[in-house]
Amino acid sequence: MKNYYILFAISSLVFSISSAYGQIEITRPIEQYGFNQKTVVTNAKSEKYTYAKWRELMATGYYMLKPVQHDSDSSAFILTKRDPLADGILPANSIKPPETRFFKTGNTFSFFNMRDVNGNVITAADLKGKIVVLNFWFIACPPCRYEMPELNRLVDAYQDNKDVVFIAISLDKTEQVERFLKVSPFKYHVVSDSMPLFSYYGVDECPVSLVIDRDGVIRFNSQGYGDGTVPDWIRKTISDIK
Repeated sequence: MKNYYILFAISSLVFSISSAYGQIEITRPIEQYGFNQKTVVTNAKSEKYTYAKWRELMATGYYMLKPVQHDSDSSAFILTKRDPLADGILPANSIKPPETRFFKTGNTFSFFNMRDVNGNVITAADLKGKIVVLNFWFIACPPCRYEMPELNRLVDAYQDNKDVVFIAISLDKTEQVERFLKVSPFKYHVVSDSMPLFSYYGVDECPVSLVIDRDGVIRFNSQGYGDGTVPDWIRKTISDIK
């Protein structure tokens, strides 16, 4: 079996999908939102957090981890508190996350009928006239798990807005996703067992996020976690569409 490997790029942390992914079996609980106990996490003063502490803080969604060195395979990160009053308000010097190799802003996105792990059927017709936020992910992708608390808060922000739909497309088998979600809730509509969709769209690195407007046009797409600004850019894009 081929090994998974992490690719670091400037302002982006992505995880590649092995062609042998389908052979992987999840045999133990997935760590909730972090990488592992060897990951070094400090504050701005270089004071080190314990694994339990930084994982607990990240699970709240009010913190984000910034890689110390974007262009290396370093496992060192700085834990930074998010300003809840500034959510969705991007600093003037905020750098837009890198776009994917699989999608292009301005192109029309093709939807297919889907069923989430709760049995809800989502048809292409249902999504017409909606703003759709998509996320491509899989369980064995640390950055995918790592951004979930922030994406969950994004869903919470639009919970009363029925015109915005959040869908997460996962490679993993339904039983694996169901087991994972018991440990790590993901508030998107989670669609499992989606290798055909990954293949159709050509997605081979995760996480990937998109915002699709009411006319089916891609208005935002990003690849990787980066500095944790993807949710803010998603929110800005939704606001711009309105």
